[in-house]
Amino acid sequence: MEHSAPADSSAGENPEVEWLYTQKGETFGPVSSVDLRAAAHLGFLGPDDLVCRKDRGKWMAARSIRGLFKEAG
Repeated sequence: MEHSAPADSSAGENPEVEWLYTQKGETFGPVSSVDLRAAAHLGFLGPDDLVCRKDRGKWMAARSIRGLFKEAG
């Protein structure tokens, strides 16, 4: 599975990384990588929602985070 996200933009490689995310204009977090992956798996976090590593400050679409969503097909 190839993605254009930077190597440090992976949910799951470092469980101590904290993330923020937005839904419907509201910001949530910080949450752990484990909780972010669970939110995506359970459908609470969608591919078009924005996420940001707490220590980076750069917002991006959740779909750009390697390993956050399973590849279709």
